[in-house]
Amino acid sequence: MSNASSPPLKVAIIGCGRPRGTDGATGFGMAHRHMAGFFATGRCTLAAVADLSRENAGAFVAAHNPAAAIFADYRRLLRTVRPDVVSVCLWPHLHAQVVCAAARYHPRVIFCEKPMDIHWDGCLRMHRTCRKHGVLLAINHQRRFNRPLAKAKALLDGGAIGRLQRMEGAWHNLADSGTHVLDLMFFFNQDTPADWVLGQIDMRGATKVFGALNAGHGVTEFRFRNGVRALYHFGHQNGELGCLLRLTGEGGVIEILNEAPWLRLRRHGQAEWEPVDTGESIHDDQAIHRAIADILACLDAGTMPQLASDHALRASEIIFATHESARRRARVDLPLPPGPCAMLSMVDAGELKVVNPVELPAQPGAAPKPAPRPKAAAKRRPRRRARK
Repeated sequence: MSNASSPPLKVAIIGCGRPRGTDGATGFGMAHRHMAGFFATGRCTLAAVADLSRENAGAFVAAHNPAAAIFADYRRLLRTVRPDVVSVCLWPHLHAQVVCAAARYHPRVIFCEKPMDIHWDGCLRMHRTCRKHGVLLAINHQRRFNRPLAKAKALLDGGAIGRLQRMEGAWHNLADSGTHVLDLMFFFNQDTPADWVLGQIDMRGATKVFGALNAGHGVTEFRFRNGVRALYHFGHQNGELGCLLRLTGEGGVIEILNEAPWLRLRRHGQAEWEPVDTGESIHDDQAIHRAIADILACLDAGTMPQLASDHALRASEIIFATHESARRRARVDLPLPPGPCAMLSMVDAGELKVVNPVELPAQPGAAPKPAPRPKAAAKRRPRRRARK
């Protein structure tokens, strides 16, 4: 249990990057946003960073703690510093390898960027390795803590639209932004597991988001064990749904929007939508601060945080079951067996054709290619040329 006299938690950042919109930035600068959240708790200090770019590492410690140590090799950092908290802000194809390596040094918490990994067996390996070593693994599905989403959950739980019957969502892709939408669907339905998935993908207009391949168009339907149905549209013309998420209950509808007022409600019998102003957008960084505070509070209490990998696995399973459904041309009953991503396997086998996928975010130079599925014998250290 933490108290005022407890020493600060030592935080290590793996993958510093640059703040979003600054010179040399290759993403959203998530490491800087994580660190702001750790500092906001009043319980953490930056102890060390690991980055292949000495320039990025130097800029990071200059901004957050000039006394922090800098390493090029994250394994050496872990051996030397033995941090309490490890923040992993690398591209998705490195997540499983780095998280599993970090878990073996027994930090109390590993906070990893989403999506979990580019392979389903990688996601499972991360979760199981951390559990084996007694490490709390959290995945940054921070939108559970944005006020419009939290208010929507409160309205739903308070009976504003009656019993939840179905959910529909739409956004840019399946695995990057889509992992947020899928996670929120579980959030709104009390993290009830799903029992089957039926999906299809189209590789026309495919993108690479932080090096990870995403289909250009697709749809996935799944059923929760309590009978609630969910439908998610991604990619091509996704904006035509008119909202990010629609929750339909026996007594009305709640919508989470992509712009202000962000949240609205219409009960049965109402002619007009009722805007719900929470004073915050669905993108506010305060969500990261609240998420980190929840992680540390749950660490003290021995309870499960909202962003625990136990929850993140459910959204991840929908992603990979959608790809597997497209490969089988059939419904996939859950749980999904461990294995590589079916979409990437089909691309590797020439069964799916991908032509010039658009790199997102746009990079000033060549981005690293996603790694092949990890093999048991592989011992090479991952390259970390780009950060989120």
